[in-house]
Amino acid sequence: MADSIQQQLQQLVLLSDSVGTGGAAAGTGGVSTVEESMEQLGPLIHSVYRANKQKLFRQQVETFAQRKDAEIMKLCGNYHQEFVQSVAQLLKVRQNTSELQEKVVGLNAELQMSGKSLYEKKAELLGMRREHRNIQRAVDAVKNCQEVVRMVASFDEEVETKQYYMAIKTLGGLKDVYLPQIRRYSFGKVLENSIPRMETKLQGAALRDMKDWLYGLKKTTRDIGRHLDTRMKNKQDMWAERDATIKERHFVSSAVQFVLDEEFDHDEPITVDMMPLYQCLHINEKLGRRAEFRRSFTEDRSDQLSLILASPVYFATGQLASFESMLFDIIGFFVVEHNILASAPDFRSKSDVDTLWDTCIAKLSDIIARGIQAIRSDPEVSTVLQEVMATFTYVMEENGYDVRKLRELIMAIFGA
Repeated sequence: MADSIQQQLQQLVLLSDSVGTGGAAAGTGGVSTVEESMEQLGPLIHSVYRANKQKLFRQQVETFAQRKDAEIMKLCGNYHQEFVQSVAQLLKVRQNTSELQEKVVGLNAELQMSGKSLYEKKAELLGMRREHRNIQRAVDAVKNCQEVVRMVASFDEEVETKQYYMAIKTLGGLKDVYLPQIRRYSFGKVLENSIPRMETKLQGAALRDMKDWLYGLKKTTRDIGRHLDTRMKNKQDMWAERDATIKERHFVSSAVQFVLDEEFDHDEPITVDMMPLYQCLHINEKLGRRAEFRRSFTEDRSDQLSLILASPVYFATGQLASFESMLFDIIGFFVVEHNILASAPDFRSKSDVDTLWDTCIAKLSDIIARGIQAIRSDPEVSTVLQEVMATFTYVMEENGYDVRKLRELIMAIFGA
């Protein structure tokens, strides 16, 4: 029994040796061998305890352990120097790694410090650039504001000195060029609120000059009317002389007479200074107030004509000069209207002038109708008035006005 247990234990030891030497190469085969050893160990231990051979079993196990210790010592003895060298190298590598790590940590700290300094410098540079940009913007804004102040002062001076074309140009520069650049500043808001007042100031100054011009036309228009009336009387005298030399008398209309007289008519054309009107019209166009100005001008001209026709006249011997002066004013008034219509047809329409002309004829008819008894009761007044009305009719016809109603009026009053 004891021999059997000893043999089984030896086989188990041998099997363990084979597992120790061949297990690494065997792979899965080594695992199965270990399992077989473990399966054999259980019955062996059972047999040992049943046969009471524990001492023998311990001896065998101690022998196995001593042999393995010897193998380990031998193995360690063979590779001890290499192991020591490897450990020494490992320690050296560890030391070098520690030193390298310290250097890396130090370098990282230096890099952090350098990066922080660079970041601070960069932030400082960006801040300085912002300051420089803000300063430059402030300088540009101040320059623009200075230019605006200069232009506003220049505008006021130009309006005061009646340089209206320069003033409208200055105002346009303020609105279109400088106002968009400084609108975001409080000064820009002040300028934006001042623009309408500046426009009104310019328009008012030009309108005052135009009204002064209209008022001054009162004397000019009378001179124009007197000049044209005198010239027409001279033409009438020439026509009479020409008719006296013709043996066969035929009726020749006034239009034909005008054509025949063209080669002998060397009078300078009537010119009226329209600059104040054109200037005011240009300014109102630039300000977008053309329609408003057109209505105002139409009302002013209508009022002027009403004042002319409201002048007191007397139909008595030696007092017809008042009526002649009225006709002179009417001639001059409508000559000016004719010039305005010819030079600015888009501003003054023919229908506007025709309406004034029709109103004038109607008022003349009323004036003459009120004095008809005095006219018919005095043959001298009637004769002079007929000549005056005929001359007036020729002058207006020569200037392109429809005189059919005037002729009808003359026929109704004088029957010729």
